[in-house]
Amino acid sequence: MSLSDLILTLIYTFIFGSMFLGIALGFSIITGVLRIFNLAYPILFLIPAYGTWMFWKDLGLPFIPSIVLSLVLAVISTFLVYRFVVCRFMEAEDYLLAALILVFLIVEEVIKLVYPEAAGVYLPTIVLPGTVKIGPATVAWQFIITAIVSIVMTVLYIVFFIKTKRGLIMRAVSQDYFTSRIMGINFNAMFALAMIIGSIPPGIIMFLITPVWALNPYVGWVLFTYGIMVAVLGGLGNLKGTIIAAYVIGFISSFTGFLINPRLMSLSCLIVVIIILALKPRGLARAETIW
Repeated sequence: MSLSDLILTLIYTFIFGSMFLGIALGFSIITGVLRIFNLAYPILFLIPAYGTWMFWKDLGLPFIPSIVLSLVLAVISTFLVYRFVVCRFMEAEDYLLAALILVFLIVEEVIKLVYPEAAGVYLPTIVLPGTVKIGPATVAWQFIITAIVSIVMTVLYIVFFIKTKRGLIMRAVSQDYFTSRIMGINFNAMFALAMIIGSIPPGIIMFLITPVWALNPYVGWVLFTYGIMVAVLGGLGNLKGTIIAAYVIGFISSFTGFLINPRLMSLSCLIVVIIILALKPRGLARAETIW
């Protein structure tokens, strides 16, 4: 490997790793606090994107208000999923998983029916057009902004969990649910809040990557695949592990994509994740709390 290849790999490790961190962030928060595997998470990529298109093109609203309304729609959808699916099946994990995947499939099918690929849905959410030269790499500004926004969101959530009263309560719930319940914590409110705050990052990331990532009704599950890999490798529901795992997956993607074969990027990540899990079944962090 030449010095140029090494620099190129490291630059895109940062870009890809930060993007994967943003994709997995909400999933890790929900998993960390509620201790559930939220298989309905992909709808949080689809609803903001297609909701914006609906408000903007079908209902004729201005573009920015359409984005805001679509995020509100994602939050409302998340609360409904919590209220009518998670609460109902919380004590029956197998039924809960089945119900959550059904929610995702229903939303995906509705979107495919209303906005098939031929509809050509496109969101002009480019923050800064063009590219920038960084050493041997030519990087789109949109990728850099996506990386920066992912890191900023992660820092804000960490501050929330470390410095705020509600964040500390969520950490207590994530560490010992039954003791927290005995202590009188309103765990229903904490669970609902965790679901809602976890629903925001995927929508923001979706808006940022849409100009550089093909938007179609199947994109939710594709992005969720990366979110699962990062969350599982990091140690389900732990933000420290999620951060480490995101950049591990980013390095594997970058190394494979630039030095071996771009078509092997996802496969190589999956193989490495399964090998690491065989050696460390609880992931890289091995923590019992969200932070």
